[in-house]
Amino acid sequence: MGINLNCPECGKRMTFSLASTEVSCPHCGYQRDTGLDRKIEEVRAKGPRPEITISNEQAINARAVSLFHTAHDRLFDDDKAGAVAALREALDIQPDFLDAHLWMAKISDDETVKRDHLSSILAYDPGHVEATRQMMVLNGRLTPEQARQSHDERSPILQVAEEAVNTAIISLCCPNCGGDVSTNEAATQVECRFCGHIIMVARSNTETADSFLAAMLERRTQSIEWEVGERLLHCNECGAERAVPGNTLSTRCPFCGSNQVIEQDALESFVQPDGILPFTISREEAGQRIKQQLKQFSERLKGWFDDNRVASATLNGFYLPFWVFDAQLQINRTRIDNTPNLNRYRPQTSVAQAYQRSTFDEALYDVAVCAVKSPPPAMTQQLGTFHTGELLDYNPALIVKYPAQIYSLNFDGAALEARSRIAGWMREKYGQRQMNDDDGVSINVFSNIRAMQFRLALMPVWIAHLVEVDQDRRVALVNGQTGQVVLGKTEKGS
Repeated sequence: MGINLNCPECGKRMTFSLASTEVSCPHCGYQRDTGLDRKIEEVRAKGPRPEITISNEQAINARAVSLFHTAHDRLFDDDKAGAVAALREALDIQPDFLDAHLWMAKISDDETVKRDHLSSILAYDPGHVEATRQMMVLNGRLTPEQARQSHDERSPILQVAEEAVNTAIISLCCPNCGGDVSTNEAATQVECRFCGHIIMVARSNTETADSFLAAMLERRTQSIEWEVGERLLHCNECGAERAVPGNTLSTRCPFCGSNQVIEQDALESFVQPDGILPFTISREEAGQRIKQQLKQFSERLKGWFDDNRVASATLNGFYLPFWVFDAQLQINRTRIDNTPNLNRYRPQTSVAQAYQRSTFDEALYDVAVCAVKSPPPAMTQQLGTFHTGELLDYNPALIVKYPAQIYSLNFDGAALEARSRIAGWMREKYGQRQMNDDDGVSINVFSNIRAMQFRLALMPVWIAHLVEVDQDRRVALVNGQTGQVVLGKTEKGS
């Protein structure tokens, strides 16, 4: 059937212009509707649809993949309803299609729908970066602008405060008589030393762990990280002002004796602890455990060359900050057997038999990394496990009895140490070893941490400074919960 070039208005023959590509009637002036032509030009101006990649496409159903691309075709044509329908159908076929969930969250205007799909992604993959970022925006932890900034893998610039930084503090004293108060760890309460008034402290253990990924995304939006050498305290009771070292969290006013706990400083250079683990080992018991450790054979052997009998000692309790990590990880274990087959009647070992790869799911909890420089990490690592099932929600009133410190190692630096320890434990557990001449077998173990949570906890530690008869000095630590003893190396006295 040919094209009808007769004018619908006058019936005369129309003409086609090669210059304008338009059909018109030279007799009455009629022009054919060029809407279709304009649409074609709009499509041409828009260009090709952007290519959208799918993560782990090999594991996705082919029909679901096709529907995912159809959804993006609909979005390209400004047909959001059609895109939503295609994505829903794809998710009906494969509910763990994370890219489809992510785009449903991106294009939806309903916060509940966004949250549902992001939650589905994080249930399948707790370490999903983009889902975590978008969830942080929904929760108000990041603004949309900060979310865009967090795409840049940058760290804050370390800047040292040149002067003592102003600080907000809490003064802890008896509300009844204004007297000095102290903590009764056994009863989890604060008591006045003078009138006996009891301040009850709620004994709770709220889950306060934060996502390491979320904290790192938030950290990327910060331009400066402050290192504070001194903080300026103004006593709320007597008005005295003094500077205290930057690692001090709790202290006592030397003028009026009131207990003071730092809440925050003007630079917001640190975060408050999430929890606190009370002392269960008394000062007397800690001293006895140190004595028992000194009587062990290895210590007596040292005494044959030096007089390591203790002439004097100090023993004080401290709350030291620890970053405590929980990790979910996947272990990849490869076993390579290069043993030559010497039996000529048996077939040679196949490549598949020589190379074996296995994967295992693991979870580790309560990996504690001490966040101070002194005592040294070589000693605090040997304090053993702290049982965080007894961890209490942080309350400043709980640290009036023993001084507490502010961390000097941030969470990201502590995470590197935690990852190193975890990798070492997994290599030991799954038997990593290099090839040797006896069997020609090598085993390699790789740890892939899929998700990590962390919290900041104050842990009880007894710190002893020992002076031996020959004037040598050494430090001893005692885990204030379990009683485990760590003896430091002796340092020659002057």
